Amino acid sequence: MSKHLPAASFKFLIVFFLSGPHLLPAQQVAATAPGETKLDAIIKETQLTVGGKDTTGFVWWLPAEFWEQSAIEQGGTPEQARNTFAAMHDYTMVIVAVGKVGIGNINWRSENEIRSGISLRDSDGQSYSPLHDISGDAQGIISIVRPVLTNILGPMGQNLQILFFPAKSKMGKSIADPTRAGTFSVVLSNLTPQKESEFSWRLPLTSLSPPKFCPAGKERVEASWKFCPWHGVSLDEAQNAPPQPAQPKKDGKPL
Repeated sequence: MSKHLPAASFKFLIVFFLSGPHLLPAQQVAATAPGETKLDAIIKETQLTVGGKDTTGFVWWLPAEFWEQSAIEQGGTPEQARNTFAAMHDYTMVIVAVGKVGIGNINWRSENEIRSGISLRDSDGQSYSPLHDISGDAQGIISIVRPVLTNILGPMGQNLQILFFPAKSKMGKSIADPTRAGTFSVVLSNLTPQKESEFSWRLPLTSLSPPKFCPAGKERVEASWKFCPWHGVSLDEAQNAPPQPAQPKKDGKPL
């Protein structure tokens, strides 16, 4: 799968949640600047392509913040969004589809094959298997997401697997907090031409972080970068606001 799913694909899904008695009805959202929305940016950072010889698919990590931003962009308030999707903070949610490309068709891996061949790996190298027992709220997410993605993706959507892993490591640390520095990965074993394929995320996500600018060249940089790739300078003291244009001067003094 070479393209990221558009944020608009989730409009129906989020309107469903916003229509519940615990939230106000969905409102019209003021038009944003042309181009990419914040939700689009989150999708681009969290969805990775599965490739290789005769192989297609994707691995998509959906943090709770994804669902919250979806609700906000459909008219919910940040507080409403947090309350609606509070249960999602208890898990690391991943959607996976992997298939072998044949002659005119794709042979998609079954749920049993995906479950037995996937693991979550934290920053300490500890691995976690998909959970079998999840909350009613998490089950509700699956019941809504699956038909929406099936409608969008067709056969791929019918063969995607929605999996939940722990949110915290065996040491009690957050495994995949998109707003804090860290790393984690999803590992596929014997599901691609390679014996093991690792799909990694370096955090925090730029889409969920304040803008960060190189102190030397003033270019905007990724939130997780430690050094500027253009100037080689440390980004520990990177500016969190766009550089201000120089003030006009008169007689050598600022006006």
